[in-house]
Amino acid sequence: MASKEPKDKDRQYKPSTVRRLDILSGNECANPSCTKKLIAEDGISIISKICHIAAASNEGPRYDEKMTFDERRGFDNLILLCDEHHVIIDNKENESLYPTSLLKKWKSDHEKKILELISSKNLLSKHPLSLNKVINTIGKKMDEILDLSETENAPNTETKILFNNIIRYEPIIREFAPYQVKLNKIYEEIEKEGSTKKELVLHNIKRVYLSVKSEYNNIEEIRKNADIILDKVIEKILDNIDNAPNKLEEFDQETIDFSLMIVIVDAFMRCNILEEPPKAV
Repeated sequence: MASKEPKDKDRQYKPSTVRRLDILSGNECANPSCTKKLIAEDGISIISKICHIAAASNEGPRYDEKMTFDERRGFDNLILLCDEHHVIIDNKENESLYPTSLLKKWKSDHEKKILELISSKNLLSKHPLSLNKVINTIGKKMDEILDLSETENAPNTETKILFNNIIRYEPIIREFAPYQVKLNKIYEEIEKEGSTKKELVLHNIKRVYLSVKSEYNNIEEIRKNADIILDKVIEKILDNIDNAPNKLEEFDQETIDFSLMIVIVDAFMRCNILEEPPKAV
């Protein structure tokens, strides 16, 4: 859905980033006052624009010199708009009318709305095997085994959200947390067959998190970048799913992403993504 951009580095978006932007756009401009669709009436022509919240160029609006190239092209800094509103917010004369804080709120509110709509579609009832397929794809065997014992006594979800300073993903975690019951039932059925798939899924997700975490020096940096860290973990796992031998081609992208978010939120609640709050003495 997202249109192509010039080939300079901070516009060379990862396929998983573009995919998530498309899914979470719901084919709607993220401006809350706009009713324009992002695909033309022919159902084929793409009329959306990938817009930088903080500009890619130092001549653009809301430019932040402290950001890296990867941060500028990352999911957290991108929003999908119709062509008209893309032009409006990128007009330097309008910079004071469309600050970073406002565009981040547009993005967060719009993604929450679309996720609620996706959740209301009851995709697991329509595609009951999608969650199993995602579990099987993520839960491939690995040589190195990590210690997952801390998952047995996971902290309160509210406490963990606050400790990690999660902002954009807070409503998403709350939306998907109730699906943990469904996921646990699937894990139980798989384990009855003698499989260790649950441990492998959590193990592989934690490996991805530890890889992303290595980019940050301390807990303060992790808390400051918690939402971006979640973006990176999700995108790496999406890349792994896309590159897996048993691709989930029988399911649409919306169903795959929905199923993956259930697994991701469960892993977060079990402390395999982001940091566990200190235990009370």
